[in-house]
Amino acid sequence: MKLQKLAGYGSTAAFVSAGSQLVFLFLLLFGYPVINAVPALNFPVFLVWFLALWLWLAAFAVLVLDLEWLEHPATSTRWFQLAHWATLAAVFLPVLFGIAIVTNNGTLGTIVVSLLALCVGLSLLIHNIDALRAGLVRGTLPWIGIVDGVAFLLVAIGIYAGIGILALWIGLVFYIAWAIWMGVRLRRTKAAAAAGLAPS
Repeated sequence: MKLQKLAGYGSTAAFVSAGSQLVFLFLLLFGYPVINAVPALNFPVFLVWFLALWLWLAAFAVLVLDLEWLEHPATSTRWFQLAHWATLAAVFLPVLFGIAIVTNNGTLGTIVVSLLALCVGLSLLIHNIDALRAGLVRGTLPWIGIVDGVAFLLVAIGIYAGIGILALWIGLVFYIAWAIWMGVRLRRTKAAAAAGLAPS
């Protein structure tokens, strides 16, 4: 199956991505208290958390692929190729993150988080800048995505410092808002395009 066949599902992927990250964020905040209260839930909580992380990134990949398709031929630039491969790399990084948690390898976990934040940050930054330039989205929405991309990049370079933790929370919260808004915008855009193509 060619990746291009996934184009057109961007709005649905946006909502799935936002919902998955909301679950991920909830478990990040309350997972350990739940496990401490009920140790038997250790594996189920970890499994749901891991699946939410992976689903967030997989749906994000479909979303930005849809943006690339809508912005074509602007997507032939080197920056877009960088964003494309960074997005695909992010989809596979949770496997290494899961290994780091299972083996209690803090060093590997830190490296994976940094790489994941770098990939997501680059993808968000490049896709939102080009979507703004191409006129696909206007107003506040692309700027939220740009700020979100910068926040994830700060996580990547500042993970060992306090700024990395603050940037992580900003990145996660802003992403949920950006993804929902982008999903609504893409759905309206495609509905308007379909209405314009429909016979009168």
